[in-house]
Amino acid sequence: MDISAEKTKLMTNNTRGINTEIKVTGQKLETVTSFKYLGSVITDEGPKPEILSKIAHATAD
Repeated sequence: MDISAEKTKLMTNNTRGINTEIKVTGQKLETVTSFKYLGSVITDEGPKPEILSKIAHATAD
């Protein structure tokens, strides 16, 4: 199986400020704080931002 370092991102839920470095074929993976998966926003803060976003969208309609 081949993993593309350009397409792969890294997200942790670390609250202690420890830096995580993972490399694929010598390239460090980009660290992100959120991403979209199957229409839902996944964040390192847990489900609260997604819930607030859905509430805001529902009240705007």
